[in-house]
Amino acid sequence: METLTDDTIVDEQTTAERLIRAAIRAYRLHPFNQVDAAVIADVAGLPLDAVARAFPTWDALLLVTYDHWTTLRGSTRLRKPTCTIDHVRMTLAEDVADPGLVRVLAGVINIAGADTTFAGLFRKRYEEYLGTLTAGLQRDFDRGAEDFVVPADRAATQLLALYEGLQIQLLVRPHLDVLAEYDHAVHALREGWRRREVPAWDLDLIPASSAPRSPVLAD
Repeated sequence: METLTDDTIVDEQTTAERLIRAAIRAYRLHPFNQVDAAVIADVAGLPLDAVARAFPTWDALLLVTYDHWTTLRGSTRLRKPTCTIDHVRMTLAEDVADPGLVRVLAGVINIAGADTTFAGLFRKRYEEYLGTLTAGLQRDFDRGAEDFVVPADRAATQLLALYEGLQIQLLVRPHLDVLAEYDHAVHALREGWRRREVPAWDLDLIPASSAPRSPVLAD
């Protein structure tokens, strides 16, 4: 029977998948800056040149690993989050259990902020995640799960800043209860989101005729 499957392509796909899984294991075992092609090849049980054949550039391997690893997050959850804030909390709990991913997320920030070929791709991933939070918060507002007067994109920016800040705390202060800190900070965020801004009056712009007069004390 004739087969239309190219064995070379299948082998290359299998090798790439094997290297991605090895990269995840390597980042779980080692600090971010100590993982290179040699480490990943060793973990995968493949020759070093297999890495270059499957991924011509290091950033390509890192990007694919990043995408695969972040996709795995939440795949084993036993319950669905009740709202976007709950979703982020569950993600933070998964980070506590898998700090290797947090090290990768923190490491790619340097790439996203640089002027390189892959910087735009990592920035796109960042913007996509922010967009997901924005859409989620807007849905929560529309269905009455959240009560806030600030725009959803501003609320998402603040929520993301809180989440990423606690990710860093998780790495440098491993004994900190980041989930308790998250709950406390989210309470303050929600209070701020519900508060309407009071316009600031510039007395220099108020005409003298309309300015309130001070009471005159009688002699």
